[in-house]
Formats: sequence, C-alpha cells, structure tokens
Amino acid sequence: MLRAQQISLRLGSKTILKQVDFQAEAGQITALLGRNGSGKTSLLRCLAMTQTRWRGQVTLDGCPLRSLTPQERSRRIALLPQVLPRPPITVRTLTGYGRQPYLGWGGQLSAADEQKVQRAMEQAEIAAHAEDLVCHCSGGERQLAYFAMLLAQDTPVVLLDEPTASLDMEYRRVVYALLRRMKAEGKTVVLILHELADAVELADQVCVLDQGTRVFTGTPEDFLISGLPQSVFGLCPKQVRDETGNEFILFRPLNQGEE
Repeated sequence: MLRAQQISLRLGSKTILKQVDFQAEAGQITALLGRNGSGKTSLLRCLAMTQTRWRGQVTLDGCPLRSLTPQERSRRIALLPQVLPRPPITVRTLTGYGRQPYLGWGGQLSAADEQKVQRAMEQAEIAAHAEDLVCHCSGGERQLAYFAMLLAQDTPVVLLDEPTASLDMEYRRVVYALLRRMKAEGKTVVLILHELADAVELADQVCVLDQGTRVFTGTPEDFLISGLPQSVFGLCPKQVRDETGNEFILFRPLNQGEE
C-alpha cells in the first residue's frame, strides 16, 4: 500500500496542499481528480519524492520513502510527468533508461535487461519504432515510448500525470490497456485524469482535491452520487445508451444536464 499522511505544501505565500491524507492499494487504479490548481500534480510529486519543501510522510508497505536512497526509490516508484522531453535518442535507448536503477557500476545493460527492453516496447506497441529518434516521433508515439520505459522499469508503484492528454482515441486505447495490464499484475497505479468519464470507467478508486484539500475518496459509483461532479466541476453526470445498447456516463455542464 502507498500511503501519504498529513501532506502539506506551501510555495511562497501560497498554500498548495493542506494536511492531505491519501492511500492507494496494490492491484488497483486510483484516479486523482480536481480542477486546475487544486494540487493534484503537487501531491503526485510528493508521492514520488520529487517535490521539495513539503511536510508529512509517505510510506510504501510501511517503509518511509524518505529512508530510501534515490536508487532504491526508483526501484519501487516510477513517475511519468505530463510534459515529456523530446530527446535526440532512439526509442530503444529511452526504454533502456528504465533499467538504470538496476544496473551495476559498469552501467551496461545485460542480455536479460535487453530482453526486458524489447518486451516492454512490444507491450507498449512501439517496437516498430525502436530505432526512431524520440524527437521525431509523433505525440502519441512519444507517449508510448515513455510507457515502454515505465514497463522496463518494472516498479510496484506507477504514478502518471494526465497520461492521455492530447492523445487521439487509438493511442488512448493502448494507454488504457497498459494501465489495466499493470493493475492485473498487482501494481499500484495512481494517475491524474482530466476527463471524469474516463476516471469513472477506468478507476477502482477516485480521490478528489479541491483547493489543496482532499474532499472525497471512494468508488466511482459513490463519486457519481456524491454531488461533487456538480459542486466542484460544474458538471452533471448522465447515464446514456448508445445504438448498440452499451451504457456509459456522460458529463455535461450543469445548464445542459437535463437536455
């Protein structure tokens, strides 16, 4: 279990997080929701130990993450930020970076590491671009290349900041399939999502932040009837059925909720 207790963060005179408690279970997907500026990315960085000057404690299976070296943490937690660099290296090389926490003094990938890299690219459906430069990849291809790096890193906890932002439906399909695969493998997956409908469809647990405070943690079903879609996001959830009979949730602005 990944657990955060009493996480507080101030940047200058601004309070970003206010005594936030949070926990995420292994084998589950937890969606962090909130309006822009609610503290979602800051909380994710605290969980990854990349944010500075915060108070509180983060533990993984009871072990304080502050007690671990950076290399030890990198073997346990992987973070995929929203803004991804476009380095002039191949997709294969980028994927290989995921094995860095496990390398010895020589820093060279072993044959077993190379196999993990190849398998990660295949799972992320990016192996056909293995020798392409990341800086020449499309946005969707670049996202899958970084997902391959996450898969190669093979940590029990995976943190992601809006991993489907600006992706078309085909790349979203691949990303969501990868997230479900991680869940099936028993990993703890925590991700920030902008689309409430995606969160309800994908997540086992929803956590809502509002102005730096955690205001809800529960199932997607409980989130839908909590009133928070309306009060925090200004959206009305509505169950609809497509022409094939499949039911799904749409979120509409409140003034359109009854149309």
